[in-house]
Amino acid sequence: MVQLEAYGSWEEALARLGESRKALLTLLQGADPTWLTTPLREGAWTPLMVAEHIALVEASTARVLRRLRRMRAGEALPPVQAVPGEYKDGKPQAPEGVRPQGGMGLEEVLALLARARAALLEEAAQADPHHPATFPHPFFGELNALGWVRAAAYHEAHHLEGLQGAS
Repeated sequence: MVQLEAYGSWEEALARLGESRKALLTLLQGADPTWLTTPLREGAWTPLMVAEHIALVEASTARVLRRLRRMRAGEALPPVQAVPGEYKDGKPQAPEGVRPQGGMGLEEVLALLARARAALLEEAAQADPHHPATFPHPFFGELNALGWVRAAAYHEAHHLEGLQGAS
């Protein structure tokens, strides 16, 4: 199991996000267009779909940070049922809301990544990484804002490593 604490303090996790995004953009922008649209292995996503998935997860993380901020402010929010993550052959599977649709070109994916990162950073700027309010993550359980930012840093780095190994 991944130890999210390894992704450090709030500042360290945000710095890791910056580093992994720079590397991801360099990889995508310098890649052969055929590689970008070819599944990484049989039945797998293409590199562009992986990048789309990263953006969807970051947009979702931004919404979670917004919810945690609203909880911190004392707003009464309806409870959310925790949906545990699913595994296939021992590997975590992307929850339905963050599965890529595919069919996007490089420029569309880059724009989606930029919008999702901007939303994440905007919410992170207003978050309290030490407030005890939590929201359930499908694989890591109850996480506060710091946990969610660490999970985002882990997530992008994990997929970047897979893409770098396949390029």
